[in-house]
Amino acid sequence: MSEYSQDDVVVLDAVTAVRKRPGMYLGETGARGLSRLADFLLHAAMAEERGGHLQQLHLSLGEDGSLELLEDGQPLPPESLPDILTEMRPDGGHGTVAPPYASLRAEAFCAFALSEQYELEAWEDARRWQLKGQAGVIHEHPTPEPLQGVRLPGPRGTRIKLTPDRTLFEPGITFDARRLHLRCRELAGLTPGLCIHFRSARLEERIQYPRGLADLVDELTLYTLPRMATPLVVEARWEDFRVRCALQWTEGDDCQVWSFVNTVRTRRGGTHVQGVLAALGAAMARLRRHKKPWPRERFLPGLTLIVAMDSPAYHCDWWYPQQFLFRTGWGLSDGLASVLTPVLVEALRNIDGHPGQSTR
Repeated sequence: MSEYSQDDVVVLDAVTAVRKRPGMYLGETGARGLSRLADFLLHAAMAEERGGHLQQLHLSLGEDGSLELLEDGQPLPPESLPDILTEMRPDGGHGTVAPPYASLRAEAFCAFALSEQYELEAWEDARRWQLKGQAGVIHEHPTPEPLQGVRLPGPRGTRIKLTPDRTLFEPGITFDARRLHLRCRELAGLTPGLCIHFRSARLEERIQYPRGLADLVDELTLYTLPRMATPLVVEARWEDFRVRCALQWTEGDDCQVWSFVNTVRTRRGGTHVQGVLAALGAAMARLRRHKKPWPRERFLPGLTLIVAMDSPAYHCDWWYPQQFLFRTGWGLSDGLASVLTPVLVEALRNIDGHPGQSTR
């Protein structure tokens, strides 16, 4: 065998590295991976929503395989765009303050690096700037210009249009309209009042949930017989985490649990979900004046539960093959259970239809 030395090491630039191994960043190069490319842009837009700026979002799938996102949030400044879209830099690290736009760097960078071609247009304060590129390389850098004679939808916003590089994905796949439509419903449920317009070749819909998670639970239980008059929605905080829960019991034995962290669907649940379930068991026991928490088999049948936790970025790692990872210490589950249990007890005390309701 020949010797392996430092002379054999090839250092790739960021764009080449992503394009050489797209599955490392998307999880796969099939339909699910392609949908995650769209999810990168949606996550960047929702980061603006968490800052209180976003009110309208449009997601359109073109018949040519392109994707277009239009949103009215705070646009990224033109001087920051070349750096964000050509360099993949980590955030500030655990327990530190992240640099500006750190939460958008990896997602935005991957979306543009894996595109055959892309366009970005942004406007605010009577000026507009544009950016165009191909395969992660910027060909036309943003130069602010006045808005004179230009008609744009709203006083500020961002429009992004990209076409995925077909050579990097499995042959013949296109954006999964059904999957992305469901993703828009999830995001609308997580953000009460946000209006999302979804359009594809076969579907066009305006999605808005004024009551947020409660409306989403109603939708999930639409074809069942609910046991409570309306879904129960509670909220609690532990350290720098915020957890929101919406739940409903229906007739039958089926149980469904949806969980999110910072708008990302965590399909394998998580420590935050375990804390909520522990709080439910303890709350049921207190309502019936039992000393030990109820076992889950007593309250899970018929339960539809949505758990949404907001967490600072330094607690989280993006790693799409496993959806989402947390960098948290021990105690999250017990901490959430301790603060959420009394909230659930008080909320359930005067509500009919739940398993812990007193028979007295």
